[in-house]
Amino acid sequence: MQETPDTTVEPLFCGQLELSKPTCIMHHMRPIKCVAFEGTLTGRRFYGCPVPQSEGVNCGVTEWVDKPWHPILQNCLSRPWDMYHEQNCGRVVDKQKYEKHLAKLKTENDKLCIEYTKLVQDVSKMFDWQDGRVDHMDYQKAVEGEEFEKKNNKEVEESARLEVQMEKLKLAKEQRCILQSQADIIKNTRKAKKEVEQKRDLLKIEKAKLEHVVNELLKDGHASKEKLEKIKAILDS
Repeated sequence: MQETPDTTVEPLFCGQLELSKPTCIMHHMRPIKCVAFEGTLTGRRFYGCPVPQSEGVNCGVTEWVDKPWHPILQNCLSRPWDMYHEQNCGRVVDKQKYEKHLAKLKTENDKLCIEYTKLVQDVSKMFDWQDGRVDHMDYQKAVEGEEFEKKNNKEVEESARLEVQMEKLKLAKEQRCILQSQADIIKNTRKAKKEVEQKRDLLKIEKAKLEHVVNELLKDGHASKEKLEKIKAILDS
């Protein structure tokens, strides 16, 4: 299988092959008519795979219509293609050199602009100083004022940071107290529940004893039977 060369449009030899054979190797589809436009293959007609390389795998050349050109003609075709590639390569190299040179000039221009701006500012300050527009004491005060403002801002920021930290510690302490209170409440609740259960168990025992005594008294006929029946009804309720 030969890779499909570059092609050119030729109205006299184009479109899909009408015959059912040959077909391309991989897809078994009717090939298309093409004319090569690459190196020593320039001008040779062939049947090629109809599947574009952008949409899938192209099987390449299915069958050549024209036989290979005479060696002399191949040498004649090879020369202009070599000249084309050399010239194209030279253009690429020249473009790269030009882009590098342009980037270097831009960097130097930016550097000169920065230096020029700084020079203009320095000259302006010098003229202001000579003309008495800026007094040395005023300048010194301005510098001191800026330093004081920076220092004051720093102190304010530090104070604010400390306040935030203290607030966080306070919140953490309150949270611990809340958690401890919740733990104490749960503990006391469990303790009270346990005590209630113990008292309930004691009352059940006492009730059982009292019921036993009442039953014994009823059996033996002691005391008033009517009163014992009332006591038993109370115990059963």
